[in-house]
Amino acid sequence: MKIGAGIKLDTSHGDVGEQLAGLPAAGVYALHVPGRPPYLSWSASLRRRLARVLRAAGGGDDGPVARMRRNLSAVECWATGSRLETMLLLYELSKLHYPEEYLTRMRLRMPWFIGLADRNAFARLRTTNRIPRGDGPVYGPFSSRDAAQCYEQEVLSLFQIRRCAETLAPDANHPGCIYGEMNQCLRPCQRAVTAEEYGTEAARVAEFLATNGKSAATALSAARDRACEQTEFEQAAQIHKRLEKVNAAAATRHEVVKEIHAFHGVALTRASAKRQFVLWPMVEGYWQEGVALDFSAEEGRAKSLDHEIRTQLSGALAAPRSGSKRVEDLAIFSRWYFSSWRDGEWFPFRTLEDLNYRRLVRQVSSMLKADAAVAQA
Repeated sequence: MKIGAGIKLDTSHGDVGEQLAGLPAAGVYALHVPGRPPYLSWSASLRRRLARVLRAAGGGDDGPVARMRRNLSAVECWATGSRLETMLLLYELSKLHYPEEYLTRMRLRMPWFIGLADRNAFARLRTTNRIPRGDGPVYGPFSSRDAAQCYEQEVLSLFQIRRCAETLAPDANHPGCIYGEMNQCLRPCQRAVTAEEYGTEAARVAEFLATNGKSAATALSAARDRACEQTEFEQAAQIHKRLEKVNAAAATRHEVVKEIHAFHGVALTRASAKRQFVLWPMVEGYWQEGVALDFSAEEGRAKSLDHEIRTQLSGALAAPRSGSKRVEDLAIFSRWYFSSWRDGEWFPFRTLEDLNYRRLVRQVSSMLKADAAVAQA
Protein backbone atom coordinates (compact mmCIF):
# COMPACT_ATOMS: atom_id res chain seq x y z
CA MET A 1 0.00 0.00 0.00
CA LYS A 2 1.05 3.59 -0.53
CA ILE A 3 2.14 5.60 2.49
CA GLY A 4 -0.19 8.57 2.74
CA ALA A 5 0.46 11.91 4.38
CA GLY A 6 0.60 11.57 8.15
CA ILE A 7 -0.59 13.84 10.95
CA LYS A 8 2.39 15.78 12.30
CA LEU A 9 2.54 17.00 15.88
CA ASP A 10 4.41 20.13 16.93
CA THR A 11 6.56 18.95 19.86
CA SER A 12 8.15 22.38 20.41
CA HIS A 13 5.21 23.42 22.58
CA GLY A 14 5.15 22.27 26.15
CA ASP A 15 1.47 21.34 26.11
CA VAL A 16 0.44 19.03 23.27
CA GLY A 17 -2.91 18.14 24.80
CA GLU A 18 -4.95 19.91 22.13
CA GLN A 19 -2.99 18.19 19.36
CA LEU A 20 -3.43 14.80 20.99
CA ALA A 21 -7.17 15.35 21.27
CA GLY A 22 -7.40 15.60 17.49
CA LEU A 23 -5.67 12.28 16.86
CA PRO A 24 -7.56 9.21 15.61
CA ALA A 25 -8.41 6.44 18.03
CA ALA A 26 -5.97 3.89 16.54
CA GLY A 27 -3.05 4.05 14.17
CA VAL A 28 0.65 3.88 13.46
CA TYR A 29 3.11 6.47 14.74
CA ALA A 30 6.72 7.42 14.06
CA LEU A 31 8.99 9.18 16.57
CA HIS A 32 11.73 11.07 14.71
CA VAL A 33 15.12 11.65 16.34
CA PRO A 34 17.84 13.51 14.42
CA GLY A 35 20.50 11.27 12.90
CA ARG A 36 18.57 8.04 13.35
CA PRO A 37 15.71 6.22 11.64
CA PRO A 38 12.38 6.86 13.35
CA TYR A 39 10.97 4.59 16.01
CA LEU A 40 7.89 2.90 14.52
CA SER A 41 5.01 1.34 16.39
CA TRP A 42 1.23 1.24 16.55
CA SER A 43 -1.46 1.50 19.19
CA ALA A 44 -5.16 0.81 19.48
CA SER A 45 -5.29 3.88 21.77
CA LEU A 46 -3.07 6.38 19.99
CA ARG A 47 -3.88 9.37 22.18
CA ARG A 48 -3.05 7.54 25.41
CA ARG A 49 0.15 6.07 24.01
CA LEU A 50 1.54 9.38 22.74
CA ALA A 51 0.43 11.23 25.86
CA ARG A 52 2.56 8.80 27.86
CA VAL A 53 5.54 9.39 25.57
CA LEU A 54 5.22 13.18 25.31
CA ARG A 55 4.25 14.13 28.85
CA ALA A 56 6.70 16.38 30.73
CA ALA A 57 9.57 14.58 32.37
CA GLY A 58 9.65 14.39 36.14
CA GLY A 59 12.57 15.50 38.20
CA GLY A 60 15.61 13.29 37.81
CA ASP A 61 13.95 11.28 35.05
CA ASP A 62 16.81 10.02 32.91
CA GLY A 63 15.31 6.84 31.45
CA PRO A 64 15.36 5.91 27.76
CA VAL A 65 11.87 7.32 27.17
CA ALA A 66 12.82 10.64 28.79
CA ARG A 67 16.03 10.87 26.73
CA MET A 68 14.11 10.15 23.54
CA ARG A 69 11.49 12.74 24.51
CA ARG A 70 14.13 15.42 24.90
CA ASN A 71 15.66 14.59 21.50
CA LEU A 72 12.42 14.32 19.54
CA SER A 73 12.34 16.38 16.36
CA ALA A 74 8.94 15.31 15.07
CA VAL A 75 6.03 12.96 15.70
CA GLU A 76 4.00 11.62 12.81
CA CYS A 77 0.78 9.55 12.92
CA TRP A 78 -1.36 7.65 10.45
CA ALA A 79 -4.92 6.61 11.20
CA THR A 80 -5.86 2.96 10.61
CA GLY A 81 -9.22 1.25 10.92
CA SER A 82 -8.14 -2.38 11.26
CA ARG A 83 -5.24 -4.57 12.30
CA LEU A 84 -4.75 -5.59 8.67
CA GLU A 85 -4.36 -1.96 7.58
CA THR A 86 -2.02 -1.39 10.53
CA MET A 87 0.21 -4.30 9.51
CA LEU A 88 0.31 -3.27 5.85
CA LEU A 89 1.21 0.32 6.72
CA LEU A 90 3.77 -0.67 9.34
CA TYR A 91 5.30 -3.09 6.83
CA GLU A 92 5.75 -0.33 4.22
CA LEU A 93 7.17 2.13 6.76
CA SER A 94 9.56 -0.48 8.14
CA LYS A 95 10.80 -1.36 4.65
CA LEU A 96 11.35 2.34 3.94
CA HIS A 97 13.29 3.16 7.11
CA TYR A 98 14.85 -0.23 7.97
CA PRO A 99 15.52 -1.96 4.62
CA GLU A 100 17.91 -4.49 6.15
CA GLU A 101 16.00 -5.51 9.25
CA TYR A 102 12.31 -4.75 8.70
CA LEU A 103 11.28 -8.42 9.00
CA THR A 104 13.02 -8.73 12.36
CA ARG A 105 11.49 -5.52 13.63
CA MET A 106 8.01 -6.62 12.62
CA ARG A 107 8.66 -10.15 13.89
CA LEU A 108 7.17 -11.33 10.63
CA ARG A 109 7.48 -15.08 10.27
CA MET A 110 7.28 -16.62 6.84
CA PRO A 111 4.29 -18.95 6.32
CA TRP A 112 4.57 -22.63 5.41
CA PHE A 113 3.83 -24.22 2.07
CA ILE A 114 3.66 -27.63 0.43
CA GLY A 115 5.55 -27.90 -2.84
CA LEU A 116 5.94 -30.60 -5.46
CA ALA A 117 9.64 -30.37 -6.29
CA ASP A 118 9.89 -31.59 -9.86
CA ARG A 119 13.26 -30.28 -11.00
CA ASN A 120 14.59 -33.78 -10.52
CA ALA A 121 13.24 -36.57 -12.73
CA PHE A 122 11.79 -38.11 -9.56
CA ALA A 123 9.52 -35.47 -8.00
CA ARG A 124 8.88 -35.37 -4.26
CA LEU A 125 6.77 -33.41 -1.80
CA ARG A 126 8.41 -30.99 0.58
CA THR A 127 7.38 -28.57 3.31
CA THR A 128 9.01 -25.16 2.99
CA ASN A 129 8.65 -21.58 4.19
CA ARG A 130 10.12 -20.23 0.96
CA ILE A 131 8.81 -20.03 -2.57
CA PRO A 132 11.39 -21.66 -4.84
CA ARG A 133 11.81 -20.34 -8.35
CA GLY A 134 11.32 -22.56 -11.36
CA ASP A 135 10.06 -25.48 -9.31
CA GLY A 136 6.70 -27.23 -9.30
CA PRO A 137 3.40 -25.91 -7.89
CA VAL A 138 3.42 -24.54 -4.33
CA TYR A 139 0.35 -24.58 -2.06
CA GLY A 140 -0.29 -22.47 1.01
CA PRO A 141 -0.22 -20.66 3.28
CA PHE A 142 -0.77 -23.19 6.06
CA SER A 143 -1.46 -22.01 9.59
CA SER A 144 1.73 -23.61 10.92
CA ARG A 145 4.56 -25.94 10.03
CA ASP A 146 2.81 -28.79 11.83
CA ALA A 147 -0.32 -28.27 9.72
CA ALA A 148 1.71 -28.35 6.51
CA GLN A 149 3.64 -31.47 7.55
CA CYS A 150 0.43 -33.21 8.62
CA TYR A 151 -1.09 -32.63 5.19
CA GLU A 152 2.14 -33.76 3.52
CA GLN A 153 2.14 -37.05 5.43
CA GLU A 154 -1.53 -37.67 4.66
CA VAL A 155 -0.93 -37.18 0.94
CA LEU A 156 2.17 -39.37 0.97
CA SER A 157 0.17 -42.17 2.59
CA LEU A 158 -2.06 -42.26 -0.51
CA PHE A 159 0.67 -42.46 -3.14
CA GLN A 160 3.99 -44.16 -3.76
CA ILE A 161 6.30 -41.27 -4.52
CA ARG A 162 9.59 -41.09 -2.68
CA ARG A 163 10.04 -39.48 0.73
CA CYS A 164 13.83 -39.12 0.62
CA ALA A 165 15.39 -35.74 -0.11
CA GLU A 166 18.57 -36.90 -1.81
CA THR A 167 19.35 -36.29 -5.47
CA LEU A 168 18.73 -39.72 -6.93
CA ALA A 169 21.18 -41.58 -9.13
CA PRO A 170 19.25 -44.82 -9.73
CA ASP A 171 21.32 -47.94 -9.24
CA ALA A 172 20.22 -51.54 -8.93
CA ASN A 173 22.62 -51.92 -5.99
CA HIS A 174 21.15 -48.99 -4.02
CA PRO A 175 20.26 -50.16 -0.48
CA GLY A 176 16.79 -48.54 -0.63
CA CYS A 177 14.77 -47.63 2.46
CA ILE A 178 12.03 -48.91 4.74
CA TYR A 179 9.27 -47.30 2.65
CA GLY A 180 10.27 -49.32 -0.36
CA GLU A 181 10.20 -52.50 1.75
CA MET A 182 6.65 -51.63 2.89
CA ASN A 183 5.52 -50.96 -0.71
CA GLN A 184 4.96 -47.29 0.11
CA CYS A 185 7.49 -46.16 -2.50
CA LEU A 186 8.05 -47.18 -6.11
CA ARG A 187 11.78 -47.49 -5.37
CA PRO A 188 13.17 -45.39 -8.21
CA CYS A 189 16.52 -45.42 -6.43
CA GLN A 190 16.80 -49.17 -7.16
CA ARG A 191 15.52 -48.86 -10.73
CA ALA A 192 12.35 -50.73 -9.81
CA VAL A 193 10.43 -48.36 -12.12
CA THR A 194 11.30 -46.20 -15.09
CA ALA A 195 11.28 -42.42 -14.96
CA GLU A 196 8.08 -42.43 -17.07
CA GLU A 197 6.28 -44.79 -14.68
CA TYR A 198 7.34 -42.69 -11.71
CA GLY A 199 6.22 -39.55 -13.55
CA THR A 200 2.72 -41.03 -13.88
CA GLU A 201 2.49 -41.44 -10.10
CA ALA A 202 3.86 -37.90 -9.57
CA ALA A 203 1.19 -36.57 -11.96
CA ARG A 204 -1.49 -38.21 -9.81
CA VAL A 205 -0.06 -36.41 -6.77
CA ALA A 206 -0.08 -33.10 -8.66
CA GLU A 207 -3.73 -33.63 -9.59
CA PHE A 208 -4.61 -34.45 -5.98
CA LEU A 209 -2.96 -31.24 -4.78
CA ALA A 210 -4.63 -29.15 -7.48
CA THR A 211 -8.14 -30.28 -6.48
CA ASN A 212 -7.41 -31.28 -2.87
CA GLY A 213 -8.59 -34.80 -3.64
CA LYS A 214 -11.91 -33.88 -5.26
CA SER A 215 -11.00 -35.48 -8.59
CA ALA A 216 -9.78 -38.65 -6.86
CA ALA A 217 -12.89 -38.78 -4.64
CA THR A 218 -15.18 -38.41 -7.64
CA ALA A 219 -13.44 -41.25 -9.50
CA LEU A 220 -13.47 -43.52 -6.44
CA SER A 221 -17.15 -42.83 -5.77
CA ALA A 222 -18.02 -43.79 -9.34
CA ALA A 223 -15.90 -46.96 -9.12
CA ARG A 224 -17.52 -47.94 -5.80
CA ASP A 225 -21.00 -47.46 -7.26
CA ARG A 226 -20.15 -49.59 -10.29
CA ALA A 227 -18.81 -52.36 -8.07
CA CYS A 228 -22.03 -52.29 -6.03
CA GLU A 229 -24.13 -52.49 -9.18
CA GLN A 230 -22.13 -55.55 -10.26
CA THR A 231 -22.54 -57.09 -6.77
CA GLU A 232 -18.77 -56.95 -6.21
CA PHE A 233 -19.27 -55.97 -2.58
CA GLU A 234 -15.79 -56.88 -1.34
CA GLN A 235 -14.24 -54.72 -4.05
CA ALA A 236 -16.72 -51.94 -3.24
CA ALA A 237 -15.71 -52.11 0.43
CA GLN A 238 -12.02 -51.79 -0.48
CA ILE A 239 -12.74 -48.82 -2.73
CA HIS A 240 -14.81 -47.24 0.07
CA LYS A 241 -11.86 -47.53 2.47
CA ARG A 242 -9.66 -45.84 -0.11
CA LEU A 243 -12.27 -43.10 -0.48
CA GLU A 244 -12.34 -42.54 3.27
CA LYS A 245 -8.55 -42.13 3.31
CA VAL A 246 -8.75 -39.60 0.47
CA ASN A 247 -11.43 -37.59 2.29
CA ALA A 248 -9.47 -37.74 5.55
CA ALA A 249 -6.35 -36.41 3.82
CA ALA A 250 -8.30 -33.62 2.13
CA ALA A 251 -9.86 -32.61 5.48
CA THR A 252 -6.42 -31.78 6.95
CA ARG A 253 -5.97 -28.94 4.45
CA HIS A 254 -7.57 -25.62 5.37
CA GLU A 255 -10.00 -24.25 2.81
CA VAL A 256 -7.96 -21.05 2.41
CA VAL A 257 -4.93 -22.97 1.10
CA LYS A 258 -4.49 -22.53 -2.66
CA GLU A 259 -1.79 -22.75 -5.27
CA ILE A 260 0.00 -19.45 -4.73
CA HIS A 261 -0.27 -18.30 -8.35
CA ALA A 262 -4.05 -18.70 -8.02
CA PHE A 263 -4.29 -17.15 -4.55
CA HIS A 264 -6.90 -14.44 -5.11
CA GLY A 265 -9.30 -12.83 -2.68
CA VAL A 266 -10.63 -9.67 -1.04
CA ALA A 267 -10.41 -8.75 2.63
CA LEU A 268 -13.16 -6.50 4.01
CA THR A 269 -12.26 -4.34 7.02
CA ARG A 270 -13.44 -1.12 8.63
CA ALA A 271 -11.78 2.19 7.79
CA SER A 272 -10.62 4.72 10.36
CA ALA A 273 -13.69 6.94 9.79
CA LYS A 274 -17.22 5.97 10.77
CA ARG A 275 -19.43 4.29 8.17
CA GLN A 276 -16.46 3.71 5.91
CA PHE A 277 -14.89 0.41 4.89
CA VAL A 278 -11.92 -0.80 2.87
CA LEU A 279 -11.62 -3.69 0.44
CA TRP A 280 -8.08 -5.12 0.34
CA PRO A 281 -7.68 -7.20 -2.83
CA MET A 282 -5.01 -9.86 -3.18
CA VAL A 283 -4.04 -11.19 -6.62
CA GLU A 284 -1.65 -14.12 -7.08
CA GLY A 285 -0.53 -13.70 -3.47
CA TYR A 286 0.24 -9.96 -3.81
CA TRP A 287 -1.62 -7.29 -1.84
CA GLN A 288 -3.13 -4.52 -3.97
CA GLU A 289 -4.12 -0.97 -3.06
CA GLY A 290 -7.19 -0.73 -0.86
CA VAL A 291 -10.58 0.23 -2.31
CA ALA A 292 -12.55 2.65 -0.12
CA LEU A 293 -16.30 2.32 0.47
CA ASP A 294 -17.81 5.50 1.92
CA PHE A 295 -21.30 5.49 3.47
CA SER A 296 -20.89 8.64 5.53
CA ALA A 297 -23.24 10.65 3.28
CA GLU A 298 -26.87 10.40 4.29
CA GLU A 299 -28.40 10.91 0.85
CA GLY A 300 -29.48 7.94 -1.24
CA ARG A 301 -27.00 6.18 -3.46
CA ALA A 302 -27.43 6.48 -7.21
CA LYS A 303 -26.14 2.94 -7.83
CA SER A 304 -26.62 -0.34 -6.02
CA LEU A 305 -23.89 -1.45 -3.64
CA ASP A 306 -23.31 -4.59 -5.70
CA HIS A 307 -22.72 -2.52 -8.86
CA GLU A 308 -20.48 -0.06 -7.03
CA ILE A 309 -18.25 -2.80 -5.59
CA ARG A 310 -17.99 -4.55 -8.96
CA THR A 311 -17.04 -1.31 -10.70
CA GLN A 312 -14.44 -0.25 -8.13
CA LEU A 313 -12.80 -3.67 -7.93
CA SER A 314 -12.68 -4.03 -11.69
CA GLY A 315 -10.97 -0.66 -11.97
CA ALA A 316 -8.55 -1.33 -9.11
CA LEU A 317 -7.51 -4.74 -10.50
CA ALA A 318 -7.27 -3.73 -14.15
CA ALA A 319 -3.47 -3.79 -13.80
CA PRO A 320 -2.58 -5.65 -10.59
CA ARG A 321 0.86 -5.05 -9.15
CA SER A 322 3.36 -7.83 -8.51
CA GLY A 323 6.55 -6.03 -7.60
CA SER A 324 6.74 -6.92 -3.91
CA LYS A 325 7.91 -10.15 -2.30
CA ARG A 326 5.05 -12.63 -2.55
CA VAL A 327 6.12 -14.67 0.48
CA GLU A 328 6.10 -11.54 2.68
CA ASP A 329 2.66 -10.49 1.47
CA LEU A 330 1.41 -14.00 2.23
CA ALA A 331 3.09 -13.79 5.65
CA ILE A 332 1.04 -10.68 6.46
CA PHE A 333 -2.09 -12.44 5.23
CA SER A 334 -1.31 -15.54 7.30
CA ARG A 335 -0.70 -13.53 10.48
CA TRP A 336 -4.00 -11.70 10.00
CA TYR A 337 -6.19 -14.55 8.77
CA PHE A 338 -5.14 -17.26 11.24
CA SER A 339 -5.05 -14.93 14.26
CA SER A 340 -7.58 -14.89 17.09
CA TRP A 341 -7.94 -11.11 16.65
CA ARG A 342 -8.85 -11.09 12.94
CA ASP A 343 -11.00 -8.01 12.44
CA GLY A 344 -12.40 -8.55 8.96
CA GLU A 345 -13.76 -11.05 6.48
CA TRP A 346 -12.02 -12.86 3.62
CA PHE A 347 -13.71 -13.53 0.28
CA PRO A 348 -11.70 -15.80 -2.04
CA PHE A 349 -12.27 -15.98 -5.78
CA ARG A 350 -10.84 -17.73 -8.85
CA THR A 351 -11.68 -14.86 -11.18
CA LEU A 352 -13.22 -11.53 -10.28
CA GLU A 353 -16.51 -12.66 -11.85
CA ASP A 354 -16.59 -15.62 -9.43
CA LEU A 355 -16.39 -13.40 -6.32
CA ASN A 356 -19.39 -13.95 -4.05
CA TYR A 357 -20.69 -10.39 -4.34
CA ARG A 358 -23.96 -11.30 -2.66
CA ARG A 359 -22.18 -12.45 0.50
CA LEU A 360 -19.87 -9.42 0.35
CA VAL A 361 -22.83 -7.01 0.11
CA ARG A 362 -24.59 -8.78 2.99
CA GLN A 363 -21.49 -8.45 5.14
CA VAL A 364 -21.14 -4.73 4.40
CA SER A 365 -24.84 -4.20 5.19
CA SER A 366 -24.46 -6.13 8.43
CA MET A 367 -21.50 -3.99 9.50
CA LEU A 368 -23.46 -0.83 8.66
CA LYS A 369 -26.39 -1.99 10.82
CA ALA A 370 -24.01 -2.77 13.67
CA ASP A 371 -22.52 0.74 13.42
CA ALA A 372 -26.00 2.26 13.44
CA ALA A 373 -26.97 0.24 16.53
CA VAL A 374 -23.83 1.40 18.37
CA ALA A 375 -24.51 5.04 17.41
CA GLN A 376 -28.06 4.85 18.77
CA ALA A 377 -27.02 3.14 22.01
